[in-house]
Amino acid sequence: MAASMSNSRNMNSSISENVTAEQEQDANSALTELDKGLRSIKIGNQCEAVVKFPKLFEKYPFPILINSALLKLADVFRGGNNFIRLCILKVTQQSEKHLDKIINVDEFIKRIFTVLHSNDPVARAITLRTLGSIACIISEKKNVHHSIVFSLDSHDAVEVEAAIFAADHFSAVSKTFAAGICSKIAEMISGLATPVDMKLQLIPIFQHMHHDMTTASKAWQVCTSLLEGYPACRFVLLTLDTMTQLAVKSLFTVQQHVQLLLSYLQTDCRQSVKIICLNNLKQLAKISSHLWRAEYIESISDFMMCTPSIRLKIFAVNVLNTICNSVAVQLIPILPEAKLKAVCQEYCYHDNLTLSTRTVQLMTVLAKSGRLNNEISEEITMIQTHLILLISNEKCPLKELKLSLQCAVQVCQASPQYCCSFVETMANLLPQAQGKHAELLCESLAAVGDDNSQNLQGAVPSILSYLSQSIETSDISNTQVFLCTLLFQAARGAIIPNQIKDLILQSVDSSNHWFAYKIVRQAMRYSQCGIAEILLHQLKKEIASENLYYWLTALEFLCQIETKINSVKADNSNLLKCSSDALELYQKALVALKAGSNQSFSLKFPIEYISVRIQLLQAHQQLLLTCNTFRTSPPPAIASALAATNGQDSARWSQIIGQLEKCVQEYEELSVKISELHWSSFDADPLSLQNVDILQQSCDVIKSSITTIVSLVHTGAGLLGERRKMHQTSDKDLDGSIRLALQQISINLDTTLHTTPISDMTSKIEFLSSSAKLMLQASHPYPRYFFQSLQSTAVKLAVSPQQNIHQEPISIRCDTHMTLKVEGVIQHNDSLYRQVECVTITAKTNLQSRSSATSSNNKMNEATSQFFTRTVEPHNDYFCVNFLLPFPALGIHGITIEAAIIDENGATWNTGPKETLTVKSYDDMILRQQQQARFQRLTQH
Repeated sequence: MAASMSNSRNMNSSISENVTAEQEQDANSALTELDKGLRSIKIGNQCEAVVKFPKLFEKYPFPILINSALLKLADVFRGGNNFIRLCILKVTQQSEKHLDKIINVDEFIKRIFTVLHSNDPVARAITLRTLGSIACIISEKKNVHHSIVFSLDSHDAVEVEAAIFAADHFSAVSKTFAAGICSKIAEMISGLATPVDMKLQLIPIFQHMHHDMTTASKAWQVCTSLLEGYPACRFVLLTLDTMTQLAVKSLFTVQQHVQLLLSYLQTDCRQSVKIICLNNLKQLAKISSHLWRAEYIESISDFMMCTPSIRLKIFAVNVLNTICNSVAVQLIPILPEAKLKAVCQEYCYHDNLTLSTRTVQLMTVLAKSGRLNNEISEEITMIQTHLILLISNEKCPLKELKLSLQCAVQVCQASPQYCCSFVETMANLLPQAQGKHAELLCESLAAVGDDNSQNLQGAVPSILSYLSQSIETSDISNTQVFLCTLLFQAARGAIIPNQIKDLILQSVDSSNHWFAYKIVRQAMRYSQCGIAEILLHQLKKEIASENLYYWLTALEFLCQIETKINSVKADNSNLLKCSSDALELYQKALVALKAGSNQSFSLKFPIEYISVRIQLLQAHQQLLLTCNTFRTSPPPAIASALAATNGQDSARWSQIIGQLEKCVQEYEELSVKISELHWSSFDADPLSLQNVDILQQSCDVIKSSITTIVSLVHTGAGLLGERRKMHQTSDKDLDGSIRLALQQISINLDTTLHTTPISDMTSKIEFLSSSAKLMLQASHPYPRYFFQSLQSTAVKLAVSPQQNIHQEPISIRCDTHMTLKVEGVIQHNDSLYRQVECVTITAKTNLQSRSSATSSNNKMNEATSQFFTRTVEPHNDYFCVNFLLPFPALGIHGITIEAAIIDENGATWNTGPKETLTVKSYDDMILRQQQQARFQRLTQH
């Protein structure tokens, strides 16, 4: 269980912590160790050292190390045998994204290029392939271009194939080489002396002739002539695919190429040619859908209706799905008599499950886009019927069932009014489903319930029945987790009846600990902490890791908080005591989280999230105590007389107004902290960010309520902007009892403002007190990002110069500038929610302590702090920026370097990391004067 939970705990800052651990090993030591292997006289040791270089580059991806390492490999390449050269070739191919970090490119190329003068054709072939692998950094080297062209005329087949490989890579990155080699390639293909297999290797080079219109047009004409002159199947397939790649990259021949593919689709009788045409049409539809016309869709639909091959029909409907699933579908007129509609009606109930599923997907896409002039209920009936047919078929492929269920979820998201119908259909299919089919059904129901949980009420009996059945059969799988999740969603934050609660606990007893933890996680996400607390109490006893024990202990404390809040009496007589107990449990949970966090098990977001929830609870409690103070200590009688004397009626409430303004300040500071938490969670999923936003909205609503009351007392009118903000917030679709609480606060504020006189301060304080009570008792679920992250992104920085091992300040003369170089690497996995577009590096300097010795020319009013910022776009996940930092004031200065990520939408995320340096600014003249003074004192003594 410990291993499973450790793998699941993939927080966004774990990479950053691992990076810190990796930096403990010196990169120079690793490079020195590999250099010893390269100098070994044993070929085995040399090869072992060579193959370790890609891993070294991934671990320390900085230019200085990569440049030094590749220069060493180039030396070995020049003096080694062909086997070691082949190993180095593999290293260059595996390290392509690091090649542009080579500083001494000319020196690197010179050492490799010398092997081209060898008498060994195999050595020349390996060299050509190596040069082709590094074409991205030597794309315009004329001597390399000449060598490749010269090698194409070699009499050795191995060398010619290597030259073709190099020509293909150089054509992709060099406009000059592509323009010059085009005629040579065409001549070789048309020449009788060129073998057929070599011609097939030469044809794909034309796909890179896209740098300018002239070269692309010439390559297009050559490929067209090849189709006419070489009608063999292999040539036609390869030429059509090459022309497709050329059209995709150049775009100027897209429509012409689509027409060519359609003509081959209709006239060529070979099935393999038809398949390549349909695949290429799908690729063109994905890249350049805006250039398509309605007649192209009609031609594909007509082909689909006429061809007898089921396989070709499936390929054709995939093309239609691609084009109709893009924005371009809005530009294509679909008439009532269009053949596309006939395709949907003809094949949605076909015997072939793959074909019918793809057609249902097409119908769904068209219905969502509004291109079908009929009721969407027809499409709903079609999907439901198709689901019934798939489940009833025991041999139904999982891929087709998953695709059909995705269509159902998409319709529910687009048209929530049809959710009940789909939920009923899928719930009724549960008894017939087995294994993975049942798991997919439950997962789809959970996806629908995540947005429309109120529609799951009618499916609860079917869910309970299937859960009982799975317990009896001891079916331990994800299906039970999904079934429990559905019950949590259907409860919508309300207390689950004991009978259902016992059934859920019974299902956990029959499963392993990992499934029990997953149910705990889902229970906390949907405000069912009572069940989670019971399970966590049992799981703590089974854990083997100290970090995971503290993690589960913290979760148990958090569940006890919800139990404590739910124990508040109806008259709220014990509300303050329960909130104080909840704060104590929050602090215990926070301590446990900090105790369980380390480099490999980072809990940065949970710690920050719990911290802001503690402060929010304290702010609500403070507001309630302030309101209670007004009841126990009302304004004295003399306050009315003073107010009448001053002519300011609000002076009577000066004490309570002052306390309320302090509460407003607390909410404002807390709102800023929650906003900082939001913009530091780059890897959080959208729903988790929405959860954080709800915390901020609940904070802002109370702040707006207090501000409105204070303004009403001072001016006799509430702030219209604050009231509008409250209405906009409360109307938003929020989850849990928070939504009801915000709506109720908005209603109560309107009632207070319109039904009570301005001088009635008691009713206004009563309104604030009730608002604080509502927020204290509101249940707020925990976000998914609190438990796991589906993407991980981290920025790794290397700053130079660095302080020495004793952390002594870097010395710099006050009349010069220090060059600060900041290199960085972005480490990430698959980006699901947002991607790194740019990185912003900020450098701040501030004077920490001024030197006691100052020259007459040194001004005391010189700038003691500076702020610099640079935004750079990473290349192959690497970036580098330089700053010139002045230090005119003598003394010790601190430098803070911080990174921030800018996503593809332009939003800035303050993810860090942060580096600090210490600099000592000095003056040579003052140092010499001090040394002379010391010398004079010594000589006098």
